[in-house]
Amino acid sequence: MVEAGFDRHVPTQPVTAGLEVHRELLDKNDQPVTRTKLGEPIHVRLQARSVGDDSVTNVAIIDLLPGGFEVVGTSLQPGVSTISGVDYVDVREDRAVFYGTVSGSVLEINYQIKSSNRGAFTVPPIFAESMYERAIKGCGVGGKITVAE
Repeated sequence: MVEAGFDRHVPTQPVTAGLEVHRELLDKNDQPVTRTKLGEPIHVRLQARSVGDDSVTNVAIIDLLPGGFEVVGTSLQPGVSTISGVDYVDVREDRAVFYGTVSGSVLEINYQIKSSNRGAFTVPPIFAESMYERAIKGCGVGGKITVAE
């Protein structure tokens, strides 16, 4: 059986199966954002941790961007990472992917995104999974964001 596509409804409950992940979209005053102006940068704070006693190696943390948003190029460089706990960063058109080790202490990743279109957009949930032990995974909750002129 093959399934393709995306969830029609944004998950409202997080999934914690060995990993716990959380994303915050923040304004310049570190306050949560649900509405922004066109082109205004938004601070993204990702947090991940292992809920077990052991660290989980070879974890992919996938942060899908809301439609109409892009990564601010100077805030996140693809390639070998300088972020502690992250080995490699892959920046794509619709997402940022971080590869590394997640331990019991919180791994925090910070970068910026900005809107390139006006409208109301769904914020997809953040997802993390061990690349070699697929049962170890975590998923955050999604949301909504509105971009005005």
